Amino acid sequence: MNSRLIILWSLLLSAIHLAAERPNVVLLLSDDHNYRALGCSGNDVIRTPNLDRLAADGVYFDRCFTPNPICTPSRACLYTGQDSWSNGVTFNGKVIKADSPLLPRVLAEAGYETCFIGKWHNDGKPWTRGYTTGGRCWAGGKFDHFELALTPFGGGPKSRRTAEDYSSTVFTDDAVKYLTGKPRRPFCMVLAYTVGHDVFQAPPGYEDKYSPDEVLAPPNFMAKPPFKQFNPKIRDETVLPFPRTAKDVREATAEYYAMFEHLDAQVGRILTALKESGLDDETLIIFASVKGMSMGSHGIIGKQTMYEEGIRTPLIIRHPNLDSHAARCSDLVSTMDILPTICEFTGVKIPANVEGQSLLGLYTGNGSPRKQLFFSYHDPRRFTVTRAIRTPRYKLIDHLVTGERQLFDLTADPHELTNLAGQPDSRLVEARLSRELRHWREGPEGK
Repeated sequence: MNSRLIILWSLLLSAIHLAAERPNVVLLLSDDHNYRALGCSGNDVIRTPNLDRLAADGVYFDRCFTPNPICTPSRACLYTGQDSWSNGVTFNGKVIKADSPLLPRVLAEAGYETCFIGKWHNDGKPWTRGYTTGGRCWAGGKFDHFELALTPFGGGPKSRRTAEDYSSTVFTDDAVKYLTGKPRRPFCMVLAYTVGHDVFQAPPGYEDKYSPDEVLAPPNFMAKPPFKQFNPKIRDETVLPFPRTAKDVREATAEYYAMFEHLDAQVGRILTALKESGLDDETLIIFASVKGMSMGSHGIIGKQTMYEEGIRTPLIIRHPNLDSHAARCSDLVSTMDILPTICEFTGVKIPANVEGQSLLGLYTGNGSPRKQLFFSYHDPRRFTVTRAIRTPRYKLIDHLVTGERQLFDLTADPHELTNLAGQPDSRLVEARLSRELRHWREGPEGK
């Protein structure tokens, strides 16, 4: 064997060894997930034992937020690690900018097999956006948890077939098949569920799991929102009659909780598959939601709001080897942080234009907390334009069409019931947050 072959063989062995040392990644995503709809959040009604165990084994980040609480933009922020105004997806139907990083592409270029299963709600298709393999996907067509139109990975519209079971079951079947089929390592599997997007209807066998009598209306339930810039004709808001009643909200929430108890059982199947396949000790597991859901808070059902229920999302991270500093972290974090977190955990270079920050430091207790986060909701079709800034204590919301402003002290008023905007005692705080928000809006992207 000549020296050149020896060098090439050595490089190949080094690459194989390096790949073997890199942890696999399983990213599980729920949809429209109210941050209170988890047992580990302190909710003693809903039953989510598998997610609670995952949180106990890792870190539950109880103040995670999406920068933009609507469908396509929220997913683009998560997959790119960038704000909507940087990645170009400020509203549904927008295209991710060509120079924005994409989680699957970043990992695939670093030698990872990238697998996608579930709901795809961005431009292109998973197989044109960096994923190298996958299972069945919702990539257009009928959207119904019982009769979801599913496209096989790499297929076209003519290959769509109606799902033969409830959406969460079907997607988990494909994920278990992938994990137990000896996937090429290292791998990153993204499983994006459609639950808890409406319609709120319990899966088979879960119809009577929760009685409306045991499910309370949210602590900030209202019949109507306390501001003018609200459109009750948005599809999400037509799910329940308007104005709202506590009875309607409790009935919907009972179904909603059943959907998530069933999803938790599917997460249990994923965890079992990892363990039985010998992958558990070398796989980073992240459970997150792309956005929140109001479920009657402030008279709103959907997620198009700057209240906590719209922008705040669950986030659980469990690393196979690192010890967590604490089981719960209450620092401000963002779904934009998921991409750089995965990069740092896997040893992949974080793209320079990523705006999120790795959560490795907070996971181990050595991180620096954020001072603030910014949010936007921009619906040009309905003339709804909202911007917000949140600090650990305060939140300022500007409704730019109607000129309404809301200011909340989240320490004293966690349910956002008392608007302090315009009050003399809050003048300095309001001025400071208004200045910070204006500075952010006047940035290079013109927010």
